[in-house]
Amino acid sequence: MELRHLRYFDAVARCLNFRRAADLLNVSQPSLSVQIRQLEEEIGVRLFERDTHRVTLTPVGAQFLEDARRILRETDESIRAAQNRERSEAGRLAIGFVPSLAYGSLSGILSTYRRRFPDIRLHLAEMDSTQHMQALQAKRIDVALVSLGLASKDRANFRQADIMTERLMAVLPEDHPLIPKRQNQTLSLAALAEERFILPARFMTPVFNPWLIMLCQQAGFQPKIDQEIGQPITALNLVAAGMGITLLPEQYSHFAIEGIRFIPLAKPVPGYRYCAVSLRQPPNPALVKFIEVAKAIGKSHSEKRGNQN
Repeated sequence: MELRHLRYFDAVARCLNFRRAADLLNVSQPSLSVQIRQLEEEIGVRLFERDTHRVTLTPVGAQFLEDARRILRETDESIRAAQNRERSEAGRLAIGFVPSLAYGSLSGILSTYRRRFPDIRLHLAEMDSTQHMQALQAKRIDVALVSLGLASKDRANFRQADIMTERLMAVLPEDHPLIPKRQNQTLSLAALAEERFILPARFMTPVFNPWLIMLCQQAGFQPKIDQEIGQPITALNLVAAGMGITLLPEQYSHFAIEGIRFIPLAKPVPGYRYCAVSLRQPPNPALVKFIEVAKAIGKSHSEKRGNQN
């Protein structure tokens, strides 16, 4: 017995007329009659009384109709639930993110996702990259939006999807002699070797801080770190006060702070990557859709700034 047999039986029971039921089902009347006969033979009972003038349910047929409709209703509900999960229209998604994303694309990612999938309940947690790995492993979050990607030791347990890349910028006082004369001109990192650096504190940025130091070392110098501070906004204000320079992703350039200039660093300095990281297990549909949205917003963000992922 197949579900179609039950649907055919339900249609005939509602119409009590094989021709009208066949029209409703968009099948031929002889075919419908054959299907009902097969159903009766399979279950071993007569479901309808038929004569030349009318069709009626037998008492057993009336009882079987209640069970058949219950089965069809439960099947339809299960199908709808599966489709909803596939379309990510029901459920919960816990998202971790690094603080720097709050200054850039995070709002665009969240607003776009909520508009497309309003039934998903989003739970957000701000944390640094090392905390993300622990939260993912403990399943406190479903996805982590992190910077610079996975460490080699984590690649066996987690999967990574690149979201966007943006330029790394040198932030200088507006009267600094190294500021290029032409707009959009880049600056080599090596040119900053004698500068006093204001960097994010290592305890607050355990990935970003060592990465910046490594880039300076690759450019041939050890950075002279004059200050380590907690918040990038503080670093920008210290630069404006002439206390040194700093390095930050391009997204911070939209802050209207007088007295500073953002200069993109020249290649081979790599871009600053943001990635979506999740456990290596079958992802739920809500997570799949979230990563799709994040990549689309990230691509748009990179294209506007002239940086392809």
